[in-house]
Amino acid sequence: MKFDYFSRARFLNQRCILSLSILSLSLLLFPLNSMALSSDRDQPINLEADAADIDDLKGISIYTGNVILTQGSMVIKSAKLTLYNDKNKELEKAIAVGTDKKLATFKQRPEGKDKDFRARSKTMIYFLNKDKIHLLKKAYVWQAGDTFSGDKIIYDTKKETVVASSVKNKNGQPASSGSRVKVVIQPKSNNK
Repeated sequence: MKFDYFSRARFLNQRCILSLSILSLSLLLFPLNSMALSSDRDQPINLEADAADIDDLKGISIYTGNVILTQGSMVIKSAKLTLYNDKNKELEKAIAVGTDKKLATFKQRPEGKDKDFRARSKTMIYFLNKDKIHLLKKAYVWQAGDTFSGDKIIYDTKKETVVASSVKNKNGQPASSGSRVKVVIQPKSNNK
């Protein structure tokens, strides 16, 4: 089953702004109807790691070595994971860092869908209160065959948008062809 939000008709019908020119490919904005399962936030957070350094007074927990965080359908895997709690001891931000050989990964099941939303990058910053995930360096997102990549991707789960950009040189142009934003949109399935 293909995602209908990547189909061109729905793409144009959903009040989204596409500000990506062929020449600059510096910014991509399009909708993702992939809100997380509503029950995910009500689930406990489970963590596995080789080591943990927890400072309750500062509200910072650092996990290192093959880190796996799960909460409902959400799974984050990284080499290092730093969690920041607010003054009420509620999780407000998570920073997952991968390596050049093994990037940090994110997976979550969208509400009403049978395919997972997946992402990977060198660094992921997940702002829980703002419902945003910043994917930095070697960022790549895919779902049901549709993909896009760039040096920086911001995924807003509440507004259902993704913004991707490339690395710029001093002249404001893409630094290299490898750093440009790239998108693959699968044709809409005619299967019923």
